[in-house]
Amino acid sequence: MQKQFLHFYEHSGEMEFTIIHYLRVLFFFIASSSYSFVVPGDKSSVLTVDVRSFGARANDHRDNTKAFVAAWDKACTSSSSSVDLITPRGEFHVGPLRFSGPCTNVTHLTVRVKGHLKASTDLSKYRSGGGWIEFGWINGLTLTGGGTFDGQGALAWPFNNCTTDSHCKLLPTSLKFVGMNRTVVRRISSVNSKFFHIALVQCRDFKGTRLNITAPSDSPNTDGIHIERSSNVYFSRSHIATGDDCVSIGQGNSQITITSIKCGPGHGISVGSLGRYPNEKDVKGLVVRDCKMSGTTNGIRIKTWADSPGLSAATNMTFQNIIMSNVTNPIIIDQSYCPFSSCTSSVPSKVKLSEIYFKNIRGTSSSKVAVQLHCSEGMPCKKVYLENVHLYLASSGDQNLEANLIDATEPSSSVPQTKNYKRWIRLSIYVFFVLFFQPLATILGRLYYENGGESTYVVTLLPLIGFPVLILFNFFSQLRQQPKSTDTNVNQSPSFTTLLLVYMCTGLILSAYAYLYAIGLLYLPVSTFSLILASQLAFTAFFSYFLNSQKFTPFIVNSLFLLTVSSALLVVDTESQDTTNVSRLQYVIGFICTIGASAGIGLLLSLIQLLFRKVFKEHTSSVVMDLTIYQSLVASCVVLIGLFVSGEWRTLPSEMRNYKLGQVSYVVTLVSAAISWQVYTVGLVGLIFESSSVFSNSITAVGLPIVPVIAVIVFHDKMEASKIFSIVLAIWGFLSFVYQHYLDEKKLKTCNTDPVEDDGAQTW
Repeated sequence: MQKQFLHFYEHSGEMEFTIIHYLRVLFFFIASSSYSFVVPGDKSSVLTVDVRSFGARANDHRDNTKAFVAAWDKACTSSSSSVDLITPRGEFHVGPLRFSGPCTNVTHLTVRVKGHLKASTDLSKYRSGGGWIEFGWINGLTLTGGGTFDGQGALAWPFNNCTTDSHCKLLPTSLKFVGMNRTVVRRISSVNSKFFHIALVQCRDFKGTRLNITAPSDSPNTDGIHIERSSNVYFSRSHIATGDDCVSIGQGNSQITITSIKCGPGHGISVGSLGRYPNEKDVKGLVVRDCKMSGTTNGIRIKTWADSPGLSAATNMTFQNIIMSNVTNPIIIDQSYCPFSSCTSSVPSKVKLSEIYFKNIRGTSSSKVAVQLHCSEGMPCKKVYLENVHLYLASSGDQNLEANLIDATEPSSSVPQTKNYKRWIRLSIYVFFVLFFQPLATILGRLYYENGGESTYVVTLLPLIGFPVLILFNFFSQLRQQPKSTDTNVNQSPSFTTLLLVYMCTGLILSAYAYLYAIGLLYLPVSTFSLILASQLAFTAFFSYFLNSQKFTPFIVNSLFLLTVSSALLVVDTESQDTTNVSRLQYVIGFICTIGASAGIGLLLSLIQLLFRKVFKEHTSSVVMDLTIYQSLVASCVVLIGLFVSGEWRTLPSEMRNYKLGQVSYVVTLVSAAISWQVYTVGLVGLIFESSSVFSNSITAVGLPIVPVIAVIVFHDKMEASKIFSIVLAIWGFLSFVYQHYLDEKKLKTCNTDPVEDDGAQTW
């Protein structure tokens, strides 16, 4: 197989490895890694078990319960290490199913449901508190297939009296997982459950993604996901619309992450209720981020029972980057939870709440009380922080009332020093990545040209081809902050066609920018090139004026003027430039291409800002990373096509042989440049997550004047008075640009309102 991807040129007894084959190896490695991740183990050893082989019949009304149980027994007791239990397409009626382990010999057990499973409507078949389909005490289970679990709850909901009777008989949960380890649930749908849709009890290392959970808004107790006494649980990229909590976090949980969930209608994301029973375990290490609540009763709710029978705690919980749209209670802490008339709410709750962080929460509230912090009088909340919370009254039109809770409660400086310390460490690392690896990548690109490299397509490809590094960064990153969204409306994700068009357009612009960049770097001294490239800030402001209604304040105008003059000086005073290796025409072409590259990146940044506002309508980590990766993929494909169509790829073997620093240095230079560009991109994206896109762009501009200084040392570029003056003007223009954005941010932070209601609890 390697012969299909590796090819060696033999010349004068030497085997040469060209850059084209390096790229092929790279893509082969990615494809092989992806394949091995999706299909673990040796495929030839996978045992396939089909429920139809045990008597299951689709599309009739017979009960297939026994067939499913028999198929499970066959799969679980198999001697094969990998087993696929398949339910094909079609409609299957089944009663209660208990899929229990341990499955001693099976290390990878995949239950692949492609069909539509319908639950029995005979409630006498179910035990109270049990599940319709239960998985228990299994290691390494994957539930997937794109199928649907239909609880047929409409006939059972009239018998649910748990909202009024504390001793009610519990209806069955659709999918219940008990005592599970290393479980993956992805690409399934659950509709109309009789009780909870999905419940986890005593599970470890559980991952759920791309789930679609729906039930009518008036269906009782149809929580989307309930988690209890579990650890290391991760749910992401799912849509939940139910009659109760989209996600509920019960007692005894630790290290729970809920991210990229679209919730609504329903009761929002809840912690609790806690403190109802004796000897409850603590809740700790909860992260809820990048979620959207639309038309829900609550947004983020923490509820504990009044007069709780025992002591317990919930601590270290972070709710971050949440968008609310027409939510009745966007943020609420209720420590007097008492849904039954028989309980007593006058006795304070004994659940201790502490270290709770609400960060970057924006949107609209359908009630005037956007935030309620009703803590226990007997055990008051401690260390509750609200940072960058902006909530508007949905019904007040253009006169929306913004609730800036930083000023109303805790200032941002009150965040614990350990949190600030860790954030500043991350910021410092990302700043170093940008300031060090951007100049390094530029210098390496010029080093390629200086020592015999001639392919502009290869240099064009360097900033793009290493994008798989971003996939790894996105997978392993534990970043918690995102840039602030300016759109408070919650909408459906763009269609596939829209996303494809967006990625194609931005990818084409990115490829054009990279190509112009490569030509400019070929014909200009690297110091001159980097100074001209600093004009990207001016172009960003220029295009933002038309695309994003950017106002031209005196500081922005001053920045535009200074950066324009800085670039003009370098083309007018060509006598001071080291142009011995290029003609005057080539110098002008290089200048024009570099200006074009600056304009291209300015257009791209302004266009991306417009896309986030009009198309994506969110600014989350997943959206930013997807856009960065896919536009790089499109741009790489365009450049590779250009490389082969132009015929430049044929010259690469001889170019490597004749490289002045040697063939090994040729490969090392190109690979190092590609890696440097991607480390720089990781720093750039990291700064966006930790701070803002403005700060990220500003740090990028700071790095550009570093290149001329390095160029003087490495390439002996001349540092004449005109170039020094150009550097001063560029830095001045950059500072003017940054100062204007500082004023904008300061103005935004000072916009806050007074409390609108006070009912005895702490409200805004």
